[in-house]
Amino acid sequence: MKLLTVTVLILTICHLEGALVRRQAEQPRAVGILSEYYQKLADFGKDLVEKAKTPEVQSQVQAYFEKSQEQVIPLAKKAFTDTMTFFSSLVEAGKKATSQ
Repeated sequence: MKLLTVTVLILTICHLEGALVRRQAEQPRAVGILSEYYQKLADFGKDLVEKAKTPEVQSQVQAYFEKSQEQVIPLAKKAFTDTMTFFSSLVEAGKKATSQ
């Protein structure tokens, strides 16, 4: 019985030691994959910045900005007017309620 226990203990220790060695060997691979991913991400960012510098993209952005301003400014003015009208009506209703 003691021989069986010692054998199982030795096998368990060897297996755990082997797993630890494999785990340590896999860590540099994971670091390499991660650094490769960050390098690709950096290259993509540089390409994107270069593409954004072209006059065509800048003109498209300018046209989009102007078009959005043409649509948003009237809506903002209307919302402001409606809000002021609503609050004015609340103030008037409050004045009527207090005077009665």
